[in-house]
Amino acid sequence: MRITKDAKERRNEILDIAQRLFHEKGYGQTTIEDILKEAGIAKGTIYYHFKSKEEILSAMIDRQLDRREEEFCRIAENETLTPVEKLMQVISLQAQQGTLAEGLHEKENAELHQKTFQRSLLRFAPIMTKIVEQGIKKGDFSTPYPREGVELLFCASQLHDPGVFSWTPEEYRKKMDAFFWMTEATLGISPEATAQLHTLLQAAMKQEDAHEHP
Repeated sequence: MRITKDAKERRNEILDIAQRLFHEKGYGQTTIEDILKEAGIAKGTIYYHFKSKEEILSAMIDRQLDRREEEFCRIAENETLTPVEKLMQVISLQAQQGTLAEGLHEKENAELHQKTFQRSLLRFAPIMTKIVEQGIKKGDFSTPYPREGVELLFCASQLHDPGVFSWTPEEYRKKMDAFFWMTEATLGISPEATAQLHTLLQAAMKQEDAHEHP
C-alpha cells in the first residue's frame, strides 16, 4: 500500500534528506538524483516542491533561520537571564556553524551566502537590539546607538566563520578577545557587567578547549 504524505510533511522530508546528503557528500557532489533515491520519490514529486537544487538549499537556509529566530526570541524573553547572559547566548548561537556551511561557502554559492547573511542580519538584529535595550534600562549598557551597535557586532562576528577564514587557535583567541573588547566599547558595558561578561567568556573558552582536546 502506497503511503501518501501531505505537502508540508513531504517538503520537510526532502529538506531533511538533502541536508544530510549535503553534509555527508558536499553540496557540489550531491545531485537531485541522489535526493530522489534516498527519498524514494519520483522526479515529478520533487519538482512539485522545488525547481532546482539551489532552491532546496535556499529553503533549507530559510528553515534554519526560522529555527534560529525562535531560539533568539526565547533567550530575549527569558526573565531568569541577565542582559549580559542573553547577549552571550545569542552570540554563541550565531557563532555556531550549521551543516549548511559547506554548501554556502562553495564558490558558486557566494551570492547565496551573501543573501543569507543579509537575511540573518535583518531577522536577528531587532532581537539583539531588544536585549541591548533591556540592558540599557537595567544600567548594564549605555549606548545611543543600540540597533547600529548590534549591526556592527553582527558583522564583526563573521570573522569567526571558519568557512570564510582559517585562523590558527591563537589567532582565533585574539579575534575573540578583540571582539569582546569591541562589544564592551560599542555597548558601553558597565564595569559590573564587564566582569560578568569576562567570566562567561572564560567559561565558554574552557568548554571549547575541552571539546577540542577531550
